[in-house]
Amino acid sequence: MQLIIAPLLKFRNLLLVGLVFQLLTRPACAAVEVRVVVKGVEGALYDNVLSRLSINLQKENARLQVAGMYKLHGKATADIEDALAPYGYYHPAVTSSLRPGDDGWVAEYVIDKGEPLIIKEVDLCLSGSGKRSRTLELALQSFALRKGEILDQTVYEKEKKRLVNAAIALGFLDSGFLRKKITINRADNSGEIDLCLETGRQYVFGETSGGENVIRKSLMDRFLPYKKGEPFSEVKLYELQSTLYRTDYFREVRVWADKDSASADRVPVVIDAVAPDNLNKYSFGVGFATDTGVRAKVDWRNRLFNDRGHKIQAGLLMAEFEKSLSLTTQIPRKDPRYDMLVHSLGYQDKTWENTTTRLITASVAQEHSGPRFKFGIGLEVRDEVYDVGSTRGDATMLIPSLNGGVVFADNILNTTNGLQFSVGVLGALENVLSNVSFLQGTVNGKAIFTPVKGVRLIGRASFGATLVDSSNDLPPSLRFYTGGDTTIRGYQYRSIGTKDSSGEVIGGKYLSVQSIEVEKILGQYWSVATFWDGGLASDDLQLDYSQGVGAGLRFRLPFGQVRLDVASAVTEDGQPFMVHLNVGGDF
Repeated sequence: MQLIIAPLLKFRNLLLVGLVFQLLTRPACAAVEVRVVVKGVEGALYDNVLSRLSINLQKENARLQVAGMYKLHGKATADIEDALAPYGYYHPAVTSSLRPGDDGWVAEYVIDKGEPLIIKEVDLCLSGSGKRSRTLELALQSFALRKGEILDQTVYEKEKKRLVNAAIALGFLDSGFLRKKITINRADNSGEIDLCLETGRQYVFGETSGGENVIRKSLMDRFLPYKKGEPFSEVKLYELQSTLYRTDYFREVRVWADKDSASADRVPVVIDAVAPDNLNKYSFGVGFATDTGVRAKVDWRNRLFNDRGHKIQAGLLMAEFEKSLSLTTQIPRKDPRYDMLVHSLGYQDKTWENTTTRLITASVAQEHSGPRFKFGIGLEVRDEVYDVGSTRGDATMLIPSLNGGVVFADNILNTTNGLQFSVGVLGALENVLSNVSFLQGTVNGKAIFTPVKGVRLIGRASFGATLVDSSNDLPPSLRFYTGGDTTIRGYQYRSIGTKDSSGEVIGGKYLSVQSIEVEKILGQYWSVATFWDGGLASDDLQLDYSQGVGAGLRFRLPFGQVRLDVASAVTEDGQPFMVHLNVGGDF
């Protein structure tokens, strides 16, 4: 018996091995290719249908076969109904087909959405301690779905989130829905919304602690955008963290609410701050500008001199026609984000044409530099020794000043649309630490518009006037000159102004400068421009304008533009040309 069974078992094993070998070596059936076509819907409905259609989601599956394709096609109508229902369409009619095409199979679905489901009733309410909040009541009244409109559940979900966020922003941190119900009646194609927001109790800001290892608490408290006892808001915490980062006092800073330590309805706030590794920053740069020539600059800045938030900065400029040294301290005032008390010492040695001036200054100023508005009041002592043409002088003055300005721009450095306006007034009284009396005012404005994409219109204007017996009584730093890279191109730096009997430019009491420029943007970095500049600096108000016209090339960088201009002084004999190079932002 064993002699018979043994060969049979051996034959069976060989047969199994053969079958396995055939299965492993048999060519696999190629996957089918399907193109899905949906008609009758568009926009969000179209996108949602495609995202729900199983046959569309599996069309690139390498293992999809004909049988599986037909199975997915059979589910298509149900998938489409599920996709349209959230948008209020519960009775669609779908005409479907699946056929072979030239480049594979084509699954086509023509959709008739049918009549939408209409809201028959909307019942909204507030519950909890926030039910008397006027802000939340207005948020409820602005609920986007109303009686008689299509029941769009995507809008419904967004509105639910908006209501909760509005409550949380007011300090109702436990906000949620007591009732959130949609009733669908397919028989008469209508629906009802029942939504009730439970606000819970309102939390307020408690004590704020931390950061004293970097700056003292009295200064930190002045950065807080909230007061103890005000309704708690996460937005205020984000604002505080962003503000502290911008101070440059910290290497790292994190602001968070210690909700676990909340007592009753008061939420403590904790500030984790790390001081910078290096308080001192140094920078060195070299460059060239037509007005100053080749130049090199060294800057030193101490971002946190002490725990009271004082900052110190010094700079040295060595240029072909200008040398300067400055020292400035900044002391935060009432609102340390924007208000500073600034002390400055400076020395400046400048030369242009036949003018040389050496100026020493010491000043104190109270400055406000907000996001849009800037103003300041200051007091300056200056001593200036100068040579202008064939004359020489020495002026000592005590000068009070007042200035203000406003900037509206989408981008300060590379502006698409923006407006800047500033005004300044300064003066001195003879015998009050001054050897001359004068009053001077200046007005400056600049506008940038983009009427069509890729084309900027840039206009600027400056006006100035000085009440003084004679411009000869003023040192060069207080006289008006014009001409150069940023005023009237085509002319040398400060080459326009009142002239003395020898023909040397000595400056004037009045200033008027205007410019119009058209810039065509060629790409991300390059642009070209054409311009007209005109103006005067004189001792009278005659409209004898010096004018320059020209064209230039612009190269955009993260810190502004490099501007290369070629301009002609069209009102001068021979209409001479000049090349101007300038670097900086739009405002």
